[in-house]
Amino acid sequence: MKVLVADDDRTVRIALKTLLTKWGYEVITVEDGIQAWETLQEPGAPRLAILDWIMPGIEGPALCERIRKSSLASYTYLILLTAKSRKTELMEGLESGADDFISKPFNAGELKARIKAAERILTLEKELKVKNQELSQSNINLSRSNDIITQDLQVAASVQQSLLPAQTGQVNGFRFGSLFMPCAIVGGDMFNFFRIGDHHIAFFILDISGHGVPAAMLSVTVSKTLTSLIWEEAMVHGISKNGSGTVLSPEDMVAKLNRLFQTSDTLQAYFTMILGIIDCRTGHTTLTQAGHPHPIWAPANGDLKTIGNGGFPVGLLENATYSRHEFTMNPGDRLFLYSDGITECRNCQDSEFSQERLMRLLDKNRATDLEGVMRKTAEELYRFRGDHTFSDDISFIALQRD
Repeated sequence: MKVLVADDDRTVRIALKTLLTKWGYEVITVEDGIQAWETLQEPGAPRLAILDWIMPGIEGPALCERIRKSSLASYTYLILLTAKSRKTELMEGLESGADDFISKPFNAGELKARIKAAERILTLEKELKVKNQELSQSNINLSRSNDIITQDLQVAASVQQSLLPAQTGQVNGFRFGSLFMPCAIVGGDMFNFFRIGDHHIAFFILDISGHGVPAAMLSVTVSKTLTSLIWEEAMVHGISKNGSGTVLSPEDMVAKLNRLFQTSDTLQAYFTMILGIIDCRTGHTTLTQAGHPHPIWAPANGDLKTIGNGGFPVGLLENATYSRHEFTMNPGDRLFLYSDGITECRNCQDSEFSQERLMRLLDKNRATDLEGVMRKTAEELYRFRGDHTFSDDISFIALQRD
């Protein structure tokens, strides 16, 4: 370790240099405060300085104060060498920025002890600086990794969004509207509606337990599997070409999904869903509810009502059976499917949005087109929640027979 000795007394400089060199230090000596200041600003300057209180150019306390106000590369430990002994004078030295004192005439043992104490402090300071640099680099690396993860998630979100149908659409005399607001970049909700043959429409909504990437990955897998299963069943029953043949069984298809996606050590998730088939010629609708919130049916002339009896979530019970529910969608009728992210949304008073509140909102907006209903629902949820963050994914689809 380098040590700077600044003293206008040649005898003191020689004595200090002799002792410090003997103890293994590299010593630089100067005669006044200006030389000391210039030396401490050089590259590789000493980090330990012994400064005489009274010396030409800049006195010790003034030099300490200047050093503390400067932006030296590393901390410099300052020891004032002085014959002063009054408390007020020593306090003045400490307030100026000195770390320690050595009295004149100095004792070799005391000097060595104070130098060793300074060395320990400077060693700790150096180690802390290295650790801070390592921590800073780790933070930079972590920030880069987070940026990569965020970019990947944004791409995944784009893929997930591309699998959803357009927010509004028309198929075989039925209009559709949808709303999707994941609580994270990607979500575990998924829904779709599409034509089967010339006269049928399939629709589904599902909600994977959990959130984030695992739920999103499973939702995509289930969605693709279910879509393939619907088309396979349509081919088998002969309705894919002209709409004739046996009516598809939503309850059987959900039972098949249940057997395929049983919770295990590797797949620790289940999901709720609704699957339905509409005959567009008659409006005859069959659907199955598997643990998902009750669909809301809004007849053109009549009160809103819920459909279904609950059912088991998919993936929990291997031999679960599911019920069929049938009704007719007449012209002007609407059907709403939604995730529990809407009805279980809580505000700052810990109150739920609730199914009743949703039904009042839908009843109030009977004359509003489906796109407007989706927009008003989102606005109402934001007002109820109090901010734009939600604790669960929100999905909402509406069907209306023209």
